[in-house]
Amino acid sequence: MEASGIGVLLVEDDEDLRDSVVEWLELAGMRVKAADSAAGFYQLLPNGDYQVAVIDVGLPDQSGYVLAQYIRANTDLAVIMLTARSAVEDKIKGYDSGADLYLVKPVDCRELSAAILSIAQRVRKPAAETLATETPVTEAPATERLWTISAAHWQLHVAGDEKISLSAKELKFLELLAATPGQPVLRTTVLTELYQRHDYYTGRSLDSLVRRLRAKVASQTGITIPIRTVHAVGYSFVGAIAVS
Repeated sequence: MEASGIGVLLVEDDEDLRDSVVEWLELAGMRVKAADSAAGFYQLLPNGDYQVAVIDVGLPDQSGYVLAQYIRANTDLAVIMLTARSAVEDKIKGYDSGADLYLVKPVDCRELSAAILSIAQRVRKPAAETLATETPVTEAPATERLWTISAAHWQLHVAGDEKISLSAKELKFLELLAATPGQPVLRTTVLTELYQRHDYYTGRSLDSLVRRLRAKVASQTGITIPIRTVHAVGYSFVGAIAVS
């Protein structure tokens, strides 16, 4: 991925630093939108094409940790924390909140630019963007159709559409959601069932699994699979689903 293809959402309340970072990243060819507060972040988030969010922790109206949690629960953006808080406890809290990388100020803009490029190369397009630009999506009928899991054949079938091959973990994930359709399954439960533990690394693996599954279904059927991310809780399947 070239730097010119990267959209960055920067949240930093220090005006001088914010302007410097924006200038450097734009010179590197990135498309940058910047906010000086959490309120500004929430306004910009739905209206841009971003792959990476760079967030300061000490914002005036809401902690950057909360923003990271929101991003992790509701989007597929990569998160870089950029903060003066250098204690190990702060770093751990950042990663637990959903950060992919934790950089301590002062940071060389060359390092930040390289970090953004490296992370962006490993982040797929957000599912919403993929569906909007690559496939004709039918949103409403997705929850009305019957989704059937064929455990014996490792497949997911949507009435009237082709069968979708599943990996072992995708199959197990869907079986967990199908056990309580419409009700959220705790994220910790999913992590324990799929990876036998729940930590930063397995959390990122789960995020990638869900992202790939959504993209796979969309690309093969043109339909959005009705898996809902329940903020700070887990996942639920909000359509009709059965296991055969």
